[in-house]
Amino acid sequence: MTSRDLRGAFGMFALGVALVPIGLVETWTDTPWTLERWWHLAPLAVLCALMAVRRGRPLTALGVGVLVFVAEGFFGGSLASLLVFIELVHAAGRYGRGRIADRLAHVIVAVIAAVGVLTLVATRDLRVAIMAALTVFAVLGTSYWWGESAKQQADLVEAERARAEDLARMAALREEQARRGEREAMAGEIHDALSGNLAAITIHAEAGLANPEVAPQALQVVRTTSKQAMGELRSMLAVLRPDGGPAMPPSNLEDAVDAARGRGLEIDDRYEPALLGDLPPQVAHAAYRVVQESLTNVERHCPGGQAELVVKRDGDLTITVDSPCGVGPRSDGGYGLTSMSERVTSLGGVFEAGPHDGGWRVHAVIPLDSGEVVA
Repeated sequence: MTSRDLRGAFGMFALGVALVPIGLVETWTDTPWTLERWWHLAPLAVLCALMAVRRGRPLTALGVGVLVFVAEGFFGGSLASLLVFIELVHAAGRYGRGRIADRLAHVIVAVIAAVGVLTLVATRDLRVAIMAALTVFAVLGTSYWWGESAKQQADLVEAERARAEDLARMAALREEQARRGEREAMAGEIHDALSGNLAAITIHAEAGLANPEVAPQALQVVRTTSKQAMGELRSMLAVLRPDGGPAMPPSNLEDAVDAARGRGLEIDDRYEPALLGDLPPQVAHAAYRVVQESLTNVERHCPGGQAELVVKRDGDLTITVDSPCGVGPRSDGGYGLTSMSERVTSLGGVFEAGPHDGGWRVHAVIPLDSGEVVA
């Protein structure tokens, strides 16, 4: 019950009080108006009370209202009670729910038909019977249809609102998933771009501290590697800037090999740089990161060791990095291997890393058409 319902109920009762002196009571009898007609305010008060609770209990209000309205009708009825009864029928159509509400339309049709038939039997006049049926239809049928139409409209609005909320939640989930994917991609890029250089700086700094004779050479490597790390970081920041930047950080395979050689790693490389110049950007970048991370792992776990790099292009791009050390990467919790594997498999390729002939092998096969389907 709301304040609006209470105001409506009091308003209808006030209208009924105003209609009594006019004589709009006992409208279905020929009895002349007398002061005793004020008793019609009693059933009107009951109907108005039912009107106040019609939203919360529409079917109960209609059921009790039918009894009160029919009982008053035997004594002539009143126009105010008729108006309130019409509102109760409308409320049953508008707010009624459940099996009884679903069958209420059939009940109204049956009542209209019964009134028409009974009137025809009583009067033997078809026109009077039709008029009686139409009168009941005007009171019950139109008001119920009006309420039912309003309910359907409200249900459609609620369904559209729920659908809009579902779409908004789905959009928020997709946006969150996209952000999560971007964060994971950035984490992988930052790891691959900086971890190798920082590991090389740590290794050569420790070597310089342990052996003063190699300190100048170690410092030179630290300086060169630091500059390379700064270059990688600038490339990453350029990609992340809102005003745009290069579509992808530089990914020249020779740069990764030269950087590892500059840090003291002996590399036996077998590939033709000219064959790698027109690779799709995604493939070239993935190959660069695989070679960079693989050579960095050799430096970490096989200090002063050697590495063999073989790159072939025959329909797919095949990269193989072998080192004589048989212990695999473990200082970073394996994230480097995970990052390489994710890069290669996301392009539809195959990645393998593990012991091989007493050493360690990293093997990656990347389809050359991956750049056409992966953004």
